[in-house]
Amino acid sequence: MFKLKTTLCALAIVGVMTLVSAAAAQALPDKVSKVAEVQGITEYRLANGLQVLLFPDSSKPTLTVSTSYRVGSRMEGYGETGMAHLLEHLTFKGTKNIVNVGQELSKRGIGFNGQTGPDDTKYFETFPATADTLDWVLGVEAERMTAANIAKSDLDSEMTVVRNEMESGENSPARILSEKMAAAAYQWHSYGKSTIGARSDVENVNIAHLQNFYRKYYQPDNATLVVAGKFDPAHALAVIAHDFGSLPKPARVLEPTHTTEPVQEGERMVTLRRPGGEQWVALLYHIVAGTSPDAPAFDAIASALGDDPNGRLYKRLIETRKAQENYVTTRLLVDPGYLQIEVKLKPTDNIEEVKKILLDTVEGLAREPITEEELKRAKLKNKNGFERFFDNPQSFAFGVANAATFGDWRLIFAQYEHMQNLQLADVNRVAAQWFKPSNRTLGMFIPTDHPDRVPAAVKTDVAAMMKDFKAGEAIAAGEDFVATPENIEARTERVTLPSGLKLMLLPKKTRGETVVVDLQMHFGNEENLRGQRPAGELVGQMLDRGTTRHTRKQLSDASDAIQTNLGVQGWISGAKAGLQTKREHLSAALNLLAEILREPSFPPDEFAQLKNEVAGGLESSAKEPQLIADVALHRYLHAYAYDDPRYSTSFDEHLKEVNAVKLDDVKRFYQKYWGMDHGEIAVVGDFDAQAVKAQLTALFGSWKSSMPYQRVPGVLSTAAPKVLVAETPDKQNAIAIGSIPLALRDSDPDFPALGVAGHVWGAGFDSRLNKRIRQKDGLSYGVGGGISASGFEEADGQLGMGAIYAPQNRAKLEAAFADELQRFVHDGISAEELASAKQAIATQRNTMYAADGAEANLLVDRTLQNRTLAYDIDLASKTDALTLEQVNAAIRKWIKPDAAIWSLAGDFAKADCKPPMLCTPKSG
Repeated sequence: MFKLKTTLCALAIVGVMTLVSAAAAQALPDKVSKVAEVQGITEYRLANGLQVLLFPDSSKPTLTVSTSYRVGSRMEGYGETGMAHLLEHLTFKGTKNIVNVGQELSKRGIGFNGQTGPDDTKYFETFPATADTLDWVLGVEAERMTAANIAKSDLDSEMTVVRNEMESGENSPARILSEKMAAAAYQWHSYGKSTIGARSDVENVNIAHLQNFYRKYYQPDNATLVVAGKFDPAHALAVIAHDFGSLPKPARVLEPTHTTEPVQEGERMVTLRRPGGEQWVALLYHIVAGTSPDAPAFDAIASALGDDPNGRLYKRLIETRKAQENYVTTRLLVDPGYLQIEVKLKPTDNIEEVKKILLDTVEGLAREPITEEELKRAKLKNKNGFERFFDNPQSFAFGVANAATFGDWRLIFAQYEHMQNLQLADVNRVAAQWFKPSNRTLGMFIPTDHPDRVPAAVKTDVAAMMKDFKAGEAIAAGEDFVATPENIEARTERVTLPSGLKLMLLPKKTRGETVVVDLQMHFGNEENLRGQRPAGELVGQMLDRGTTRHTRKQLSDASDAIQTNLGVQGWISGAKAGLQTKREHLSAALNLLAEILREPSFPPDEFAQLKNEVAGGLESSAKEPQLIADVALHRYLHAYAYDDPRYSTSFDEHLKEVNAVKLDDVKRFYQKYWGMDHGEIAVVGDFDAQAVKAQLTALFGSWKSSMPYQRVPGVLSTAAPKVLVAETPDKQNAIAIGSIPLALRDSDPDFPALGVAGHVWGAGFDSRLNKRIRQKDGLSYGVGGGISASGFEEADGQLGMGAIYAPQNRAKLEAAFADELQRFVHDGISAEELASAKQAIATQRNTMYAADGAEANLLVDRTLQNRTLAYDIDLASKTDALTLEQVNAAIRKWIKPDAAIWSLAGDFAKADCKPPMLCTPKSG
């Protein structure tokens, strides 16, 4: 797992750029001009100033539309913080011709969201590629651009939701520490203010000022529209010209922001004291703007410091078990940004010792320069990420829109080339200039008599830098594969290897010649797994920490060298593994996976480190309301014996088990249980089926477990209705999780009807729960629910529901859930809700089939259930044929509101809680 984070990372594929004059361009719609082209990506400009980027890719059966406005928290005035974020919420409400944008998107099963940052606000929609849906989405975005209502009534109803979003962040000490450090580091610039805004500003926002803010910035000349995926560019451009071209170019002029943060003149310090399950030490250093030629050097420095497991901080703090985790984040922004380093410690760790090592490592870069090996590793990781960029239309859309905010969308390619051409001398020059005590903000105050200042950051002339820019090669395109269950099933070859492992092969041409592998293993039975939980649950986490041939660091470098993402996880009765790579590296990737699975060395130092990490995570989790509520509910629903493999441990029990388990126990479990005589593996993408079949037979065809296997079944909960309440002092956000157990399998005749009912109940923006608890009552930022069932037995069926909320709103939330449950059963759903749910489910289903990883996972799961995708075809057919009477009859038959079991966690003792129903601030 890599914990390195960057914001303007050159993750794209380079093509050949050609500037094109209007005279040389092909016939275009009226008032549309072609500006520039990097292979496969074309920029157009409308007469009203709208920037349009089109990236057609027929190998992707989905489409992403992204609209980015160059407005964020940086543009907010004094007393008006949070305005950009508020507009993001309100533009999902009503417009001139659309009653509720969010509900209309949700009804159609379109994946959507918004994101507000310091420099811009982005919206996206992702959906199966159809011209009709694209036309409709473009019309919605054109409507949202200048015709959103931004009404006082919508602001009032959304206010509690926004406050709840604020409060959800208050539960994270690390997040609040980061916000306070940024505020200390930035004396004048708005980057020191949280994007969500000051609570007082948000709660007292002037609606007229907010409307003026919207009219000022939500305009075509301040926006970038990106369309990426499978579509006809000529058709899309014509629709864009029609829908957006009619919007007038505003007369107002947007003045550039001019605040420049002065050079910091001494160490700054922040101390945060609040409840939590871990300690944190963090450092923040000002750096250059994202457009600076020196920006890639900071990514290289961040890699050298923060890479897991090769980074300096990892080796000095994590491997030595002085700390739990480390993160390095480069915030490359329009104006000079910052680099932040965070280290997580257990409550018993020595924070002063960690602080000293941290400071010596980071501010010792001048005397211990970055090495050629570290720079090479950083470049390789950058290159691997760069070449995966176009695989995801949504990531592509956000990436180029982000670069456009910086001044030119092609910067994303230029910065990649800067990174790949980066010289070691420049990296170490930057490290020596910027990582100084005078430029540091820390969680403590350390005075100094002689400040050592960094140079002033300057902005870059983007136009001059990009004048003669030439891009590199394009990657191979994929085939136009229609990802339906019928087509997937027809092309899939199924084979059983000599060991018993079931193999599914789905070859197809993919963009960039990518291929994914999904593997599942199953072992043991209910009896022979008794008492094996502590050892069995650590095996999977040890496998990639060293083999008989390679150390953990060498395994990490080996996977990077063959451009492969690889992961393994295990539990007491099974394991999963997966990888993503390119066709040319698949054979090497499978060999590496086999080595990890079959030749683990179980290094003692890595085992001690793993135990330390797991223990720290448990200590932290034991104070988080959501995890506390979830564990309590699961333990109450399924009260197995302690030695039963299905038993769910408490936090204390789990911690004791981890501390007590021995390495020999883990080795013994692996030797006895692991094998591939019961398992499934799917390979999807660009590969030679015969070669892969032969290689997997050689690698896994004879590997069998020595222990008898029989799937450990679930048992239907017989738990009585109850309310479980846990107090979490000083946590600003509470959680409620509810369950109504159902004796339901996914093969039950009523399952299709209940699936639709569950969608109406809690899935999406237009669900019953969202419309009532978020939109009408304004009680929760996150609320939802649904109906689930197993393909094996009736044990795991349930109607689930949950919400985050402020503890003082507990009584209102409980009343709303109870009321909606009764209405759901008594009234059923409407014909309109049925039609909307069917459409949304079909759209989401088609979107899922479009991802190679999802296809591989689906093939594995269906094979485990002794099914083919005929099950999915049949389920879709039955769902599409459902009548309103069938759905409502299923709801009345299965859903019993009085059978609900609730698990609540929050700081209820401080809340003014008058008991109407469930309000009992003592543990149940």
